[in-house]
Amino acid sequence: MRITAGGLFFLFLVFLVTFPCGARGGDREDCERQFAFAESLFDESDFYRAIGEYKRLIFLCPDSETFCEKAYFKIGVSYFRAEKWQSAREALDTFLTRYPDSAMASEALYLRGMSERSLSLRDEALATFARIIETEDGEYRAKAIYQSALVLVDMEQWERAGKMFSRVPEGSDLYDSARVFSAGLANIDNLPHKSPSAAGTLGAVLPGAGHLYTERPRDALVAFLLNGLFIWSAIELFEDDKYVTGGIVTFFELGWYTGNIYSAVGSAHKFNKRTKEDFLRGLRDRVSLSYLHDTRNRCNGLLLSMNF
Repeated sequence: MRITAGGLFFLFLVFLVTFPCGARGGDREDCERQFAFAESLFDESDFYRAIGEYKRLIFLCPDSETFCEKAYFKIGVSYFRAEKWQSAREALDTFLTRYPDSAMASEALYLRGMSERSLSLRDEALATFARIIETEDGEYRAKAIYQSALVLVDMEQWERAGKMFSRVPEGSDLYDSARVFSAGLANIDNLPHKSPSAAGTLGAVLPGAGHLYTERPRDALVAFLLNGLFIWSAIELFEDDKYVTGGIVTFFELGWYTGNIYSAVGSAHKFNKRTKEDFLRGLRDRVSLSYLHDTRNRCNGLLLSMNF
């Protein structure tokens, strides 16, 4: 029987389709090499290529639960380390759905909460950290409490945040950091404060006075000169019996005058917001917390540094 080139190609395709399990199942040695290669890319911080190789391992070794479990987890960690928060959240959800009883589930849940916090999904982050607090003991529980407190700080719920910081157990590495934050938040109501109503009233009495009260002297000078110029021009025009032109100038002056009041009120709000942000930034600068991956021991953790 004569077999053409086209027939040989067809038989080759049939061979590939007939042995998908053998092709995809992979032996343990091949799976180990593939996983080691993906890990080497991860250790070099080449996260996107690492993700591709972890996915290749899952495709080639679907029956190797050990390697697949690690690969699904490291895909989520890779997205997290690459600061692709939404992708990290989705990948970690996939891992937690497939391996809810994994030894790495606590860390995956924690990283999902951290991703949600980075996405400003604060309610979701609090719910995720609450799951850890309710079900875990030890350092992961302490970290979840600490991060929950930071989310509450982001939400400006100072009292709840202080109480949450106080729940960090004394034996935790985060205990001293939590004490710094808790003590700082106890004094947040004593920060310098500008009353928006007082700023608006001063601006109404004398244009620019509200801005001067909120420590914005340049804006105060501009408001005073601009409104003074329009008022002086309107008076001169009315005294010269130029009522139409004087009315037009008065109309524009009313706009500048009203804008001066609203701007003074806004300046007070900005002053208060800036004061709080500077205060909280100072607290965060005193306590630096970052995610750490130990490439030698292949473990993850938090790096805490404190400045005194």
